[in-house]
Amino acid sequence: MPGFTIHIAVAKEYAKKHPKEIRDVDEFIKGSIAPDNISLENSDIDKSTTHYGKWGKGETQTYIDVFLKDTKVDMKSDYWKGYFMHLLTDHCFYNICFRKELEEEQRTHHGFYYDYDCLNKALLKKYHIEIMENIKKYMNCIEGKPRYLNIDKVIKFIEDMSNINLEEQVERIKQKGMEGIK
Repeated sequence: MPGFTIHIAVAKEYAKKHPKEIRDVDEFIKGSIAPDNISLENSDIDKSTTHYGKWGKGETQTYIDVFLKDTKVDMKSDYWKGYFMHLLTDHCFYNICFRKELEEEQRTHHGFYYDYDCLNKALLKKYHIEIMENIKKYMNCIEGKPRYLNIDKVIKFIEDMSNINLEEQVERIKQKGMEGIK
């Protein structure tokens, strides 16, 4: 998963660029961290469940088409739009934009968490993110050089994700399944 800071930055930027679509920014941001936060707050719920896919032991599969068929999901709600954004961000991060970095990380087994900790300070400042109390312990800021992730590429990813049209993505996925993701 991209770190909380990346998810929040994507959500904040998306809400800023789409003010007519996102009416409750706080709910949108809560939804944008929910898939990771739920499994951290309740150890009985694993990431495969919250991410509608297969997570762990080198697997990073999210089935957003399954998420959209879940009867509790209401895509009119800003919370569920944020949740959708989280799943889409994870899918694009691992399967499209940072595929090579993921392959390298899987060869070395160091994990991306060190990189997130190195990037957090710059991202918190750039996107004016206030750290939420319930996730504070997961958002460390350290001085260091990331092993895999380049700050400029991460910022471009945040900008690209915040420019998409959620409604169009939902429709494409409903029509074409996971192949509909662009």
